Amino acid sequence: MELKGRALFNLLRMSWIEDRNSDVKPWQVENLQNLSIEELFSRLKSLGLILDEQSFYLYAENCDSPEELADCVWFEEEDLEGHDQAYLLLFEMWRRLLPEKICLSIFCNELDLMIETYDQGELEDEEPLQNALSILEDMLDEACDKDGPEQPIFAEIASYCAHDLESFIFDYVSDQIEGGNLTYASEVLDAFYAYAKDRRRFDLLRAQLFASSDLEESNILYGRVLEELLERPDVDLILRTAESLIHHGDVRLFMQAVRQALPLLKKEEDLQGLLAIVAEYYRCLDRDVEESTVKKLLDERVSHPLEKPLEPMDKAVLCISALVNKQPSAG
Repeated sequence: MELKGRALFNLLRMSWIEDRNSDVKPWQVENLQNLSIEELFSRLKSLGLILDEQSFYLYAENCDSPEELADCVWFEEEDLEGHDQAYLLLFEMWRRLLPEKICLSIFCNELDLMIETYDQGELEDEEPLQNALSILEDMLDEACDKDGPEQPIFAEIASYCAHDLESFIFDYVSDQIEGGNLTYASEVLDAFYAYAKDRRRFDLLRAQLFASSDLEESNILYGRVLEELLERPDVDLILRTAESLIHHGDVRLFMQAVRQALPLLKKEEDLQGLLAIVAEYYRCLDRDVEESTVKKLLDERVSHPLEKPLEPMDKAVLCISALVNKQPSAG
C-alpha cells in the first residue's frame, strides 16, 4: 500500500529511531515540533519560499490540506526533494496555526503519534486515543454512506497512517479484553469489523469475548476460525489462536490449532513461539512431565537465530507432533 500525506515520513522516523544507522536524510526524520514558528518560516525562506503568517493564512484559506497547500505554493516541479522539505514545514505550520481546520492527513498524523506512544507503553491517558478511534469510526461510516464499500474506504484512510491501522485495532481490542474491559472491547470490535480486510482476526477476538459468558458459542467461533485457517493458512494467526485457547475453549480445539500450525512452521521464531505456547498449556493443566519435555526442547534452542529456516525433520517438531497426536481431535 502506498503511504500518503505525512505517513511515509513518520514511518521513516520510526525506522530511524529503531536503527540510527538507517539510510535517511536528517530533514526526513527531524522532529519539527521542537522548532518555533519563526524557525519554520526561516527554513521555508532558505528553500526559496518566502511566506509570513499573513500570506500563509491567505494561501491556506483556499486549500483543504497541507498537501494541497504545498502543491499550491511550490513552483519548482522538478525539485522533488525541495517540495518534500517544504511540505513537512508547511504541515507543521498547518498543525499549529490552523488547529480548527482538521483534514485527513492531520488527523491520521495525530493518530499515528498516539499509537506510537501507546505501543511504547507511555500513553498515560487513553481517552484521546479512544476519542480518535470514535472519530475514525464516524469518518468511515460517513464515507461508506456516500461511496461504499467498506474495505477500500478503510484502506484509503489507512494509507495516511504509518502504522498498520487494522493490526493496531486488533491488538488494541485484544489488550482491552486482556484488561477486562469487555464492553468497550466489544464496542470497538463492532465498530470496525466490517472494515477489516482479514476478518478472521476479528472473529478470534469475538471468540475470546464470548469465552467469559457463553463457552459453547465461544467454542463454535474458535472452530470456525480454525476451519477458515485450513482454507487460507496463516501461521501467525494460528499461533495467536492456539495461545488464546490455552485458557479458553475445548482441549480438542487447542490440539487442532497446534496440529494445523506444525506443517506451516518455516523458521526458528515460529517454532519457539509454538513451543512456548504448548509448554504454557501443559503448565496450566499441571501436566508436569509434558511441560518439562517441551521446556527442555525450548531451552535447547534459545541460542538459535530466530530467522533460521527449520529442517524438514526437526527434532522438536517431531516431538511436539508425537505429543499432540496422543490427544483427541476436534470434531
